[in-house]
Amino acid sequence: MKTRVLILTVCVALLSLGVNAKIRDGKALTGNSLTEFGKYTIVNSDVPMVLDNKMVPTYNLMYDDVNSPIRIGVLKDKDCTSFIIRSDEFEVMYQCQKHVFGVKKIDKKYQTLPADANNEKMDKVGYYAQRVICQNPKSEDELLGLIACYFPHLINEEYQASF
Repeated sequence: MKTRVLILTVCVALLSLGVNAKIRDGKALTGNSLTEFGKYTIVNSDVPMVLDNKMVPTYNLMYDDVNSPIRIGVLKDKDCTSFIIRSDEFEVMYQCQKHVFGVKKIDKKYQTLPADANNEKMDKVGYYAQRVICQNPKSEDELLGLIACYFPHLINEEYQASF
């Protein structure tokens, strides 16, 4: 219970401190990830991600201290919004379902990288700590800001330099 309260508190603090703009009309969402990846910028992508043979809204996530391109595809269903996070070396999902937002291993139907290599790069402690990031529905911009702040904690330290 203490862990959930702490995570919720961090969630609210990051949103209030880190998010400066909305991703609308070509504007960027920016903030500080408070990690070694540095400040982040999220912009609409010119190249849409294709999931389930559908083009989905796609964003580019860039960090000041990361060279690898990271893309975020957004899948909206009636009950759930899923975010597919992809880089050249790592992929994962964040999902908003039943009033809970958190990380999940990527569904096999969306997987493009070998599961073993992907799991090797994932920090297990960071993964389990992010199973529930926050509760109650948030706007897409708020969820993207949370992803930008929490995603770096999913990468094993030994692989962070290669990002």
